[in-house]
Amino acid sequence: MTMDRLLHTHPQRRSGIAVWRQIAERLSEEIRNGNFAADGRLPSEGELAGRFGVNRHTLRQAVQSLQDEGLVRVERGRGMFVQHELLDYPLTRRTRFTENLQRQGLLPSQHLLTAHAEAASEKVARELRIETGERVLKIENLSEANGQPVSVMTAWYPAARFEGLLEMLQEGASTTAMLQRLGLEDYVRAESRVTSQMPSEETARLLKQPATRPLLCVASIDADLEGRPVKYGETLFCGDRVQLSVSMGDTR
Repeated sequence: MTMDRLLHTHPQRRSGIAVWRQIAERLSEEIRNGNFAADGRLPSEGELAGRFGVNRHTLRQAVQSLQDEGLVRVERGRGMFVQHELLDYPLTRRTRFTENLQRQGLLPSQHLLTAHAEAASEKVARELRIETGERVLKIENLSEANGQPVSVMTAWYPAARFEGLLEMLQEGASTTAMLQRLGLEDYVRAESRVTSQMPSEETARLLKQPATRPLLCVASIDADLEGRPVKYGETLFCGDRVQLSVSMGDTR
């Protein structure tokens, strides 16, 4: 059925099924068919009421049903949006963004936002076990799954150990591959600390979400097999698109 025909097809009031239920079923079908895949935004409440020839009370019953099923979410002042299926992001000894997504049949992509050398702040120095003011390499990436933004990650590496890393970024190789070329054969996640925080306006823009929606923040330390920190990272995940899972006793 074409969208044009859907726009002019009203529920049958004598079909034996409540009108709001018919509306909910039709919108559910359109959501599952990807009709709102472009940005996930549904038409406004008034537009949907007019489309189906019902009052707003009836339309709201249908929307509430879709919310209860986890198919849509309503954001005050912004409208109604398709509730995307949550991306499962495991936090294990070998947490790798690309591998995490590929195991779920998703296409990972990363976009470099910033990359430069700077003096280590007191916090970064403490996490990397180096002196405050020592030179570090700061890299910030926007990560996507199937083209949908899921996180913004900022990472700091000790420059003394990874000279040349910034230049390698232009080649598009994975972080693991670049570190191996610089002499780090393997590394593991030594620590992950999960908190929540509100996004800045810039982070909200990058993640295409309202600035009023909280983020999941993972502060992490990666270390070589001798226990020396090689990276300190802070990753901000979309709270409504990602669920973090912690694997206890992971041996990979």
